[in-house]
Amino acid sequence: MQDGIATAVESLALEIENLHEIGPARAKVLRSLGVATLGDLIEYFPRDYQYESEEKPLERLREGEIGIARGDVTAVNYISGGRGKPRFEATLSEGTNRLALVFFHGAYLRRQIHPGLVLRVRGMVQHFHGIPQMVNPKWEVVDAQTKAIEDSRFRAVYPASSKISSETIERIVAANLDQAVTGIGEWFSADLLRRRKLMGRAEAYRTIHQPADRTQAIAARRRLVYDELMVMQLGLAASHRLNMAKISAPILRTDKTLDRRIRARFPFELTAGQQNAVWQIITDLRSGRPMKRLLQGDVGSGKTVVALYAMLVAVANKMQAALLAPTEVLAEQHFLTMRTLLAGSSVKIDLVTSRTRRQNRGAAEGRIAGGETHLAIGTQALLQEGIEFANLGVVIVDEQHRLGVRQRAALSNKGVSPHYLVMTATPIPRTLALSYFADFDVSAIEELPPGRKPIRTRCLRPGQAAEAWQFVCQQARAGRQSYIVVPQIEDDGEDGKSVISRMRSLAAGPLKEIRLAALHGQMSTEDKERTMNEFREGKIDALVATTVIEVGIDVPNATVMVVDGAERFGLSQLHQLRGRVGRGPWPSDCILIADAATAGAEARLSAMLTTTSGFEIAEMDLRLRGPGEFFGTRQHGLPEFKIADLTSELDLLLTAKEDAQAILTADPKFQNSDHVHLRRALISKFGETLDLVRIG
Repeated sequence: MQDGIATAVESLALEIENLHEIGPARAKVLRSLGVATLGDLIEYFPRDYQYESEEKPLERLREGEIGIARGDVTAVNYISGGRGKPRFEATLSEGTNRLALVFFHGAYLRRQIHPGLVLRVRGMVQHFHGIPQMVNPKWEVVDAQTKAIEDSRFRAVYPASSKISSETIERIVAANLDQAVTGIGEWFSADLLRRRKLMGRAEAYRTIHQPADRTQAIAARRRLVYDELMVMQLGLAASHRLNMAKISAPILRTDKTLDRRIRARFPFELTAGQQNAVWQIITDLRSGRPMKRLLQGDVGSGKTVVALYAMLVAVANKMQAALLAPTEVLAEQHFLTMRTLLAGSSVKIDLVTSRTRRQNRGAAEGRIAGGETHLAIGTQALLQEGIEFANLGVVIVDEQHRLGVRQRAALSNKGVSPHYLVMTATPIPRTLALSYFADFDVSAIEELPPGRKPIRTRCLRPGQAAEAWQFVCQQARAGRQSYIVVPQIEDDGEDGKSVISRMRSLAAGPLKEIRLAALHGQMSTEDKERTMNEFREGKIDALVATTVIEVGIDVPNATVMVVDGAERFGLSQLHQLRGRVGRGPWPSDCILIADAATAGAEARLSAMLTTTSGFEIAEMDLRLRGPGEFFGTRQHGLPEFKIADLTSELDLLLTAKEDAQAILTADPKFQNSDHVHLRRALISKFGETLDLVRIG
C-alpha cells in the first residue's frame, strides 16, 4: 500500500515539460506563473467561473454571459489613432438584429474579415450605447450549413497573462486532470467528511476545475479551503504540544516589594488593561514554561510600559532582557523611552543597531556578553553571530509582523528557552490571530489611558493645504504644537514632499511666523534626542518629520498631526501617526493632505475618516491589503495559502481548529490509516519550518 501511495504522490512531482499539451515555450510561460509540476498545475485554481451558453440568435444574447452566435458581416472599419487604442470593428447582422465586434490592435483583421462572410463568434456580451457588443471575441468563418453548437457550459476562468490565455490553461488542465487526481489521497476519515459535509479531496480537485455549476464550484472550494486551514492548525497545534512537553524556561519570581519598585519607575498609574496584562505575564514568567504571549493594543495604550515591567522582572532575577525592533528608528525610540524611565537606577541599557558607532558597538557587545548590560535594545544587529548574551531570560519583539520568523528565531536561540513576548500596535484581526498565533496566549489592552481625547480627522486635497497651515499657526498662537509628517527625507525629483524641501518651503512661506525643526532617521541619536527634548520643552512649535515619530513619542501638548502626501502611507501607519496626538487635555486634530489617485488610497483615507478604533482599522486593513501584505506572511516561515481567503473564512477556520485538536488528541503521531496522506502533507507543507512554527 505504501508503495502505491508513494507512486501516486510522485506523479504529482512530474515536471510540466512531461505533461500533455505542453511544449518548451508553454512550459517557460507556465513556470513564470509558478507552475513547475503536475501538482502545481492542479493547484493553479480558477479565479472565477463564467456561464457559456449554447449558440443563440443575436436577439437572445444576454449581457454578462459568454455568448455564442453567428451572423453576416455587413460592415467593417479600422480606426488607427486618435483617442484610445487602434481597433478593428465589424458588424454582424441577423435579420434586423445587430452585434458589434471590437478587436483592439486588430489591423491584421482587415485582410481576413470583410462583408459577405458568415462568422461564428464567442465572447463576453456587453452593451455599448444600447447595442450588444463583444470585445476581442473568438471567431471562425462558417457557412449556413455549419452545425450550431447546442451545449451550454459552466467553465473556469484562470489567472492568465499576455502570453497564455485562460482558455489555453483550461485545455492544459483538462488534458492532465485524470492523471493528477490519481495522486490525490484522502486526508480524513469518512465520519469527519460526513459530519462537516465535505466532498472527497480528489473529487474536490476535479470539481473545482470542471464544475457543472456554481454550487459545485463553491462546495469544491470549501473542501480545499478547509484542508489548507486544517494543515495550518495541525502544524501549529502539534508544535505547541511539543513545545509545552519538552522545553523549560527560567522561573522568574516576583513579590510585592519588586512590584512596588518597578511601578515606582512609571510616572502614572497602570490602566486596568495594563494591569491585567502584567498579571498574565507574571503568571507566565513564574511557570517554568517559556512564555509565548501576544500583547496587542491600540496606539498609545501603554504596551511599552508592560514590556518594560517584564524586562525588569528578568533583571531582578539576575537575567538579561532583549528588545528587538524591525527598524533603527523604533529601536532608538524604545532606547530613549526606557533610558528616561530608568534614569538614576542601576539598570544598564545598551543600544545595538547598524548605525551604532563601531567603537561603541564593540564595547556594547562586550558588556552584553559579560552580563554588565541588563537590557539590550536593537534591530537585526542583535542577531549577528558576534553578539552573545550572558544569561538571556526575556525576549520582547515589537511589531512582530514586520520581522521574519528566522530573525526572531535567531534572537530567541541566544538564550536557553527564554520567555517570549510579542507586541503590536496594529491589533491583529481574529482570523490572522487564530492562524498565525494559534499557539500564543493573547493579552489585549483595549482602553486608552485616562484623559485621552477623541481625535478629529479630516482630509484635504493638495489645493486646500493652506487650510492646514493656517490651523497649525492658529494652534501655535494658542500655545499648542504640531507634527508635520512627509513621506521621505530627501527629494526624489518628483513632488518635493520631503523633510528638507518642506522645511524650506514652509519656513519661507505659510509657517514663517512659528518655530520649526526637522526630525528624521538619518540624524544621529544625539541630535534626535536634543530635538525631541526641545519639542517636549515647548521650544519648537512644529516638527517636520518622517515616520520617525510613528511610535514611542509622547508629547501631551502636541494637538495637530498633519500628514502631507497621506496617499503614500498604509492604513495602519496613518493610524499610528494619528495616535501621536490626543495625549493631553486639549482637543486634537489629524489632517490628511492627499491626492488619492487610486481606489486603494481612497479606501484608506475613507477608513481613517470613519473610525479611530485600532481594532476596526485592523479589520479594514486586512480587507484592503489581504493577509499576505498585512502580516508579512512571506516572511513568516509558514506555508502561504493558495486558495483560502482569511478575510472571509473565520467560521471555517474555527471548524478546522476544533477538528485539528480532536485529531491530535485521538492520533497525535498520525498513525491511523485514515491519516497516512495527511501525515505526508504536513511533512511536505512544513518540512524544516515546523521548528520555526514554535517561534511564532
